[in-house]
Amino acid sequence: MIQNHKIKFLINSNYKNHHVVLDKLIQSFYHQSYKDSLITNNDILVVLGGAQRIYFERKEKYCVLEVPHNSIDFTALIAVIEHIYTLIDHNFSIPDYWFYLHDTCELGFHFLLLLQPHIQKLYKTNCNTKPLTYIKSMNIGIYKYNFLMNIKNNILTLRSKNNPSYEEIQSLKKYGVIVEDYIFYQDKDQEIKDSKKMRNSFMPIEYIDRTILGNPSIIYNDSNILRITEYFDQLDFYKYKANWELKETYLLDP
Repeated sequence: MIQNHKIKFLINSNYKNHHVVLDKLIQSFYHQSYKDSLITNNDILVVLGGAQRIYFERKEKYCVLEVPHNSIDFTALIAVIEHIYTLIDHNFSIPDYWFYLHDTCELGFHFLLLLQPHIQKLYKTNCNTKPLTYIKSMNIGIYKYNFLMNIKNNILTLRSKNNPSYEEIQSLKKYGVIVEDYIFYQDKDQEIKDSKKMRNSFMPIEYIDRTILGNPSIIYNDSNILRITEYFDQLDFYKYKANWELKETYLLDP
């Protein structure tokens, strides 16, 4: 656990396709310049939506929680609300804060080093959330676990059925574009009045929030899907994005 602070990493993934993309992200946790990070498998929880069961497993470098619903970007956040006792029963301690991210992300070499002052500030200010950037964060960022539990009924409205159909998943994906950063907006300390911008993000409002690196390209060996690379220099953080514009039908495979 980073500097004994109770923060863990929550990775949103999918049972069907996680083998294509997950390894690139997991390896980046263990190649960091911040040598005091002491990352262990108990610091990383990967939630696999669209599974056939509720199942927990502790692997060498991370832990896995399989769940039967596939709620697109909200699967992992819903899972840690619904299955807290499954985690506790397997001696997976519940953190004060979750850093939530997608499986199609990668951490730069200095990510954990750059994250440290933000973690320290969390405990000084007792804030509920911290988005990746001040606008359009893809739901990525830090969430206080007690805050998630306090608004769990709102969050659970975003849940899919168990074993959802392809049509339902497409519908949820389209709706997810509309309600991007939904949970951040539930934090009354975040939104600046008469603006969609976030007050307490990793990126100051006066800065460019992200950089697009190069042209769309193939990122993963077992995938032929083109992706843009978004880079967030405030955290040395990469997001590989297949759906970077509005579409009639969204890509759901990696």
